[in-house]
Amino acid sequence: MISVFIGFRSFKFWVYFIQISMKFILIVAFALSALSLNSQTLNGQILDSLDQSVIPFSKIYILELDLHTQADENGEFTISTKLPINYQLIVSAPSYESFKLKMTNSENQIKVYLTQSHHEIEEVTISGPKGTLQRYNAVHIERMSLKDLSQIASTTLGEAIAKMPGVYNTSTGLGISKPVIRGMQGIRVVSMLNGLRIENQQWAGDHGAGITSLGIGSVEVIKGPASLLYGADALGGVIYYVDESYAAQNKTEFGFNTQNESNTLGTTNQFSFKKSGDNIRFNLAGSLSDHADYRLPDNRFAANSRFREHAVKSSFGWNRSKGVLNIRYTYNATNVGIPGHTHDAVIAEDKLKVNNQSREQRLPYQDFRNHYLSFDNKWFLKKGEVQLLLGQTINQLTEFEEKVTIPGIKMNLYNSLYHLKYKRSINEKLSYKVGVQGMYQMNQNDLKATELLLPKSSMLDNGVYLIGFYNHKTWDLQAGLRYDQRMIHTDKEFKGNAIYNETFEGLNFSAGAVRNKDKYTFRVNVSSGYRAPHISELLANGFHHGTLRYEIGNLNLKSENATQVDVTFERHGDHLELVVNPFYNYIQNYTFINPIDSLIEALPVFVYEQLDAVQLYGIDFGFHFHPHFAHWLHIETSYSFIESQSTRQISLMPQNRILSGLKFDVKDVLFFKSNKISIDYNYFFKQDKVSELESESPFYQLVNIGINTTCGKKENFDLNIGCKNVLNTTFIDHLSRLKNLGLESPGRNFYLKLSYNFSK
Repeated sequence: MISVFIGFRSFKFWVYFIQISMKFILIVAFALSALSLNSQTLNGQILDSLDQSVIPFSKIYILELDLHTQADENGEFTISTKLPINYQLIVSAPSYESFKLKMTNSENQIKVYLTQSHHEIEEVTISGPKGTLQRYNAVHIERMSLKDLSQIASTTLGEAIAKMPGVYNTSTGLGISKPVIRGMQGIRVVSMLNGLRIENQQWAGDHGAGITSLGIGSVEVIKGPASLLYGADALGGVIYYVDESYAAQNKTEFGFNTQNESNTLGTTNQFSFKKSGDNIRFNLAGSLSDHADYRLPDNRFAANSRFREHAVKSSFGWNRSKGVLNIRYTYNATNVGIPGHTHDAVIAEDKLKVNNQSREQRLPYQDFRNHYLSFDNKWFLKKGEVQLLLGQTINQLTEFEEKVTIPGIKMNLYNSLYHLKYKRSINEKLSYKVGVQGMYQMNQNDLKATELLLPKSSMLDNGVYLIGFYNHKTWDLQAGLRYDQRMIHTDKEFKGNAIYNETFEGLNFSAGAVRNKDKYTFRVNVSSGYRAPHISELLANGFHHGTLRYEIGNLNLKSENATQVDVTFERHGDHLELVVNPFYNYIQNYTFINPIDSLIEALPVFVYEQLDAVQLYGIDFGFHFHPHFAHWLHIETSYSFIESQSTRQISLMPQNRILSGLKFDVKDVLFFKSNKISIDYNYFFKQDKVSELESESPFYQLVNIGINTTCGKKENFDLNIGCKNVLNTTFIDHLSRLKNLGLESPGRNFYLKLSYNFSK
């Protein structure tokens, strides 16, 4: 097995991590000793609605407090905390329909009856306008837990979320990846971490996502314009990362996992510590990843594709009788080589592919560091709720081109955010939410850098919105309006351009309806969004070595505007789940970067331009078959199809694809329990609809295999072993930034992941 820790260089990280951890624990200990809280007690029992038998070990979740516990073997549970005046109790158990119950803090004894079902457990979607079970959302939200996405292990978080229908991954090797939703990427896709907007120079495809799988519990995806709740830029959709829950009430949990991979000789190690009392809870986690150059199918290696990543995550929660407070901090540091980098007019293959694998830092490379801090406070009122989120993010991006002492590009991005919203129920059927949201962003250059690609600039966003909700029998209706204003300002002239000072405005709407019956759900939603031009599109003028091009901005760009119609039909059977999700998205003033017939110092010149209109349309289709005669078998398939239409073909449209999986539940063998075998077959169709100077991509097929099992007296060891790209297929994904260089994606990769979880 590969060593759990690689190199002495990681020692400094763990010293830093322990220092941060001790400070955090001291703060929590002080808070615990300073507070004297009187809790309320809710006792309950979970029963089968058909025969009133007990349902053991079901999950009980209080939505407003993000608090959960588990029933015992008799179906009984106890929650002791400061409860809101009004709150929602969500109860779920395997093979039963999830149940939502409206509660008041005057109730202290309940019985909940669940109805049998073969459906998967339905979870609350946090990213939706209402924050409830998916069946009640008028907006279609794709939600998957990280555990489900990791049945066959992924090297990075970006690789994991690309398994979701309609979601892809654009990458520069393994260390740099960005999410793509229905052909939209970069600035058009907004990423959120527990409601905090992630800002990390995402205008460039070669800048990493700045977030790891550490402490992530689930991922939610809104496909298409989502400006109503998330403001400007969410034209293509939203990737919403949700942290793991705190430990169950009055529990202490510890977890450790290590994942080792043969292809990169890589290791990823994570540990977490969670503790929850009646009203106070906190989480602490850390991770270290180290990967050498990845192996190609021909047994050579992609030169300088190595990367290393450290992360620390902490959170603190405090429940009060009239509110709840959550403070979260995440630090992420990544050092990643830039594969395929060359200024040569004729690319020499021996510079892209080498015979020896290495993990030592080599020029050129990127170093980016991210800090995410948020204060999320809720106040519970008799008929409503007030929530205030304050956040600060810092992104430090450095690119080293020719010398390790002098950066080619070095930029610091500071982003201060706020989101204040008020939710009120007028009666049992009618409610509304009103909010104001904004951010102040400042981008600075380090004068030591040899190249200034962007000017020093600031951006101020403010928006106000109103959303109404109405329930009528089996129908849930939703409609809302939002107004946004963005001001962009530069401090001084930049490479011949005068001081820039401009204001952009956007008025957007969303309207939708969802109908729920026993066997089906029907949903339709119409939404709009807008995106003001980014400073990189307006004023860029310089070398961007990470993308191997000279970029020139365009001061005449207008705001992009999009309108999407999204329809979802879901069929719920005892043994068959079916989802059909067609969409149509019409985008005006579509901005793209276009190559021109010119070179500056051997690098091609690209200029930002706009198309009057682009149409994107397609369908996401999926089913899950769990036959009655073979309860040990699960068959899952999703099909993602997307087309574009405009006066010219736009670039980097993803390949249509079919993702299929077979999952087998295997009987216990000796001390191995809960055994599952997963076989994935992925088919990517040929992509021949390409823009100028963009090459076509042939079809390719991938096969992956994974085995998951638990062992130990308390079943607290999890073992995940398998192989990705079993057939050692030679392929290049159409969205790979290395495609035009002919640099293939990784070959066969064996992996072994071992996890240990302890609860007291």
